[in-house]
This record gives sequence, structure tokens and C-alpha cells, in this order.
Amino acid sequence: MPVFAVLNIRLINRGRERQRDPAARRDVHTGALLSPWATAPYGSGVPFGRWVGAASVPGNLGRMNASTPLAVLELNGPLLTLRIRPRFISKLFGMSTLRVEPDGVEAIFPAKGRLRYPAICIRPRGEPPFYFLLGDRASILTTLAAAGFPVEWEERAYSPS
Repeated sequence: MPVFAVLNIRLINRGRERQRDPAARRDVHTGALLSPWATAPYGSGVPFGRWVGAASVPGNLGRMNASTPLAVLELNGPLLTLRIRPRFISKLFGMSTLRVEPDGVEAIFPAKGRLRYPAICIRPRGEPPFYFLLGDRASILTTLAAAGFPVEWEERAYSPS
């Protein structure tokens, strides 16, 4: 077996192990604090929103990244969905789709990516975190808070595990 194949398998297994262990998360507060909007940006009634951007999601081969405009974050009433499009690419690379309601989320908070990209971390209970990059974080978080999701406003550093 070639050396590079062995190294690649080791990297994939290391990524899988990091995703399985919730205690390995390294969210460090950056000291920045986002301020919520006074009102939900989409008016009253059933919260709804759709944002297009980039994402970092767990997959079969470890963490997978999708660039803009392949990631879609959707809020439809109490259901929050983060998916990668087109669907065949998502299936081909084993990317996970996030579908959660407010009681299935541990926390949602602003995050800074490795290269200082603004992101939103969605941490489902008992699963690895999902990151949505780009978009107006304050308006997205205000909309999610209005829908009943547990939103924290203090920014944390990106933690892939």
C-alpha cells in the first residue's frame, strides 16, 4: 500500500474520531459580542428565512467544506435546515444535512473562522457542530432567537471538532 494512501486513511480516521468526541470541542471565547437587532428582521408571525453562503459540515470523510453559493440555511417555522446543494454532490461526498428544531440544539452562536471569516455555529445535541459562513450574522441570529432557538451572542473561535 503506498505511503500516501496510509497517511490519507490516518487523516480520515483522526477526523472521524474528533467528530465523535464532544469533549474535544475547543470553543474559545474571542471577547467580541454581537448585539441583537431590536426586532426580528422579517416582521411578525411565523419566523422564516433563507440564506445562501458557505458551510463546514461533518461528513463521512471528516469535516467537509462547501463554498458559496452551495450552502443553504433555511428557517421554516420551528425547523432549521442547513443543506448543501446540489443534492448529488452532498451524497457523493457524504456531507451531512442538518434538520433540527429548537429543543434539538445545544447552542447557536457567532464564530470566527480560521482566517477570521465570520460564521455561525449550530451545535446540535450529541452531534458535531455545523458552521454557516457569510451573511449578516446579527440578523440571522435575531431571526433564529425569535423562532425559539437557544442563541448566544458572545463570539467564539471556530472549533472543527
